[in-house]
Amino acid sequence: MHAVPDIAGPVPVTEKSHPFCSMDYARVPLKLSEYGYIEEEYFVSGKANIYDCDTNGELFIDGDPLPYKTRILVRKPADRDKFSGRVYMDIMNATQGYDIEDLWHRNYLWCMEHGHGYVGITSKPVNVQSLKNFDYGRYADLNFAGRDRVPMPALSASATLPGTEEGLIWDMIAQTAAALRDGSTMCFYGLRAEYLYLTGQSQSGAYLNTFAGFFDKFANAGGTRIFDGYMNIVGALVERSIRQEPDIGPLKLRLRVRRPIATPYICMSSEADLYLFNNFLKGDLFSVKIEDSDTALDKCRYYEIAGSPHTDILCPVLNALSEVEKTGAKMPNLDEKLVDAINDLPVEFYICGMLEKLHIWAAEGKAPECVEKMERVNGDLKRDRFGNALGGFRSPFLDVPIAAYQAVNPDDPEGICGKMRYFTKEEFDSLYSSKEEYLQKFAAYTEKQKDNHWLDDASAEKMIEWSKKAVERVLGRS
Repeated sequence: MHAVPDIAGPVPVTEKSHPFCSMDYARVPLKLSEYGYIEEEYFVSGKANIYDCDTNGELFIDGDPLPYKTRILVRKPADRDKFSGRVYMDIMNATQGYDIEDLWHRNYLWCMEHGHGYVGITSKPVNVQSLKNFDYGRYADLNFAGRDRVPMPALSASATLPGTEEGLIWDMIAQTAAALRDGSTMCFYGLRAEYLYLTGQSQSGAYLNTFAGFFDKFANAGGTRIFDGYMNIVGALVERSIRQEPDIGPLKLRLRVRRPIATPYICMSSEADLYLFNNFLKGDLFSVKIEDSDTALDKCRYYEIAGSPHTDILCPVLNALSEVEKTGAKMPNLDEKLVDAINDLPVEFYICGMLEKLHIWAAEGKAPECVEKMERVNGDLKRDRFGNALGGFRSPFLDVPIAAYQAVNPDDPEGICGKMRYFTKEEFDSLYSSKEEYLQKFAAYTEKQKDNHWLDDASAEKMIEWSKKAVERVLGRS
C-alpha cells in the first residue's frame, strides 16, 4: 500500500497552460509571491490495489494492482528555511465534477502566515476528466483505469466513467503520503514532512472517514503512522464504500460506521450537514452522534458547529467561473437571491483553530476540549426564539446574536450556503441596552475564545470588526 510513487514536476506553467485551481486564476487572483509562497503542480504515478471487505468487514486485496496517474497541487514558502515542517494534505472535493480545494479555501491565510505546506490531491475519475476537458495537452496521461484497463475517454462530463475505478484513491493517498514523509520528492525541497495531516470536506470528508476507518491501522516502514492526524472539515457522519460495485456506479455514500482510530481525529458537522446528507442516504442523521474518546486505540473529538452553513460559495480564492466553464462540469449556483442573504458565519476561523489543536494533540498528546452536541427534539434541532440552534459548538454569532442563522437555505436546491436575517431594531433592543453593550459582549466572548485557542489573533480581530459593521446595519446608522 505504501510503496513510494513516482512524483514528477513541477509541471511547467506557460502562457497557454497552467494548473486548474491556480491562484493566479482564482475569482479574485491571489498573488502568492506577496505572501512569500509559491505554487507548483506535480503528477503522481504508481500502482494501486483495489480493496474489498469480507463478510466480517475485514479488508482484502482483489487482484493485481493497477497503474494510475493523478495530480497534486503544492503550495509552500518560497524560502525553504521558512517551511514549518507541517503539511496539510487535502482530498480535493469532487461533488461539482471538478477539483475544489475546500481546505485551502478555509485556511489559506492561516497556512501562509505560519509557513505550513499544502497538498491537494485529485481524487476521482470524473475530476480527472474535467482536467482533460480543461487542458487536454496538460492532463492527457492522468488515469484511474479499472480492472478492464479501458483508458479514460477524452471527452465526457458524466459522473461515472466507464473503465475507471474510484477505489484506487486509497493507495494514491497513502503512497503520496509516504513520499512526503520520507522526503523522496522535491515537493518540499527534498525535506520530509515532520507532521502530516489529512483533511476532507463534504464528499471528500466521506472519503476521509473511509480512509481513516480502514487504513489508519496500517503503519509505514519503520513503524511511523501514515498520518499524524485527520480533520474532517464537514461531513463527519458519512463515509464512502471501499470500492465501486458492479451495476451501481461510483463509490456509495452511506452512514458512517464508527471504527476506532488510534491517530488523533477531529471531525465536525456543520448544522447544515444534518439536513443536507439526509437527502442522500438511508438513516436519520439527527439520531447519530459520535462519541468523544482519547485512548491509546481510539482518539476522536466530534464538534457540531451551531448555525453554520455547509460551505462558503463566495470565497475569493475559489476557481474563477471562466476556469470552471472550461471543464464542462456543473457551474456553481450564484443566484443573487442566495448571495444577498447568505449565511456569513465564518466557520473557517474555527477550522484553523481546530487544525492547531489537532497538531497539539499529535505533537504533545494534549487532546482538545470536549463540547456538547446540538440539542435535539422530535427529530429536529432545538432552537431559541430567533430560530438559532441550541447547544453544539458555540460562537458569539449565536450567543451574542444580532442575526438569525439558517444553516440551509430553502431557496437553494443543494442547501449548501445557508441564509441569515439581521434582527430588527426592536429585536436588538430586547437583548441589549445599547450598541456599546452589544459590542462589549461580542468582543469579550471573542477574546475568551482566543484565550482558549479556538481562534487566533487575526481571526478574532476580523470577527470584532464584523460586529462593528453589523450593528450599524441593524441600527440603521451606517
